Amino acid sequence: MTTPDAYSGYLKLVPEDTQVPNEVAARIGLKVITYRPGLLTSKVVCPILFCVCETDSVAPAAPTLRYAARAPRGEVKLYREGHFDIYVDDAFDRVVADQLEFLNRHLKPGA
Repeated sequence: MTTPDAYSGYLKLVPEDTQVPNEVAARIGLKVITYRPGLLTSKVVCPILFCVCETDSVAPAAPTLRYAARAPRGEVKLYREGHFDIYVDDAFDRVVADQLEFLNRHLKPGA
């Protein structure tokens, strides 16, 4: 992730006073080039929730929304936050509440 906010966003997820190596296996570089999960959304027949960050610099909202529109049972929740912001603070609570509502609606008996 090379966007200007990626490293600072990542650091928000790491507990203070924790040393995490800033490295990844080289083989990942070859896989990430062709990794396009959105291309298969039209084949996902179960309910799928897309939590889309409007100001996401890592996974931009516009392509994600196009992929979500192809999912037969896709649902979209939009958030004003950026890529890493939904994993901390109040945004995290809002996203988790939306995810739990989605799961309860689709996974509870009789849903």
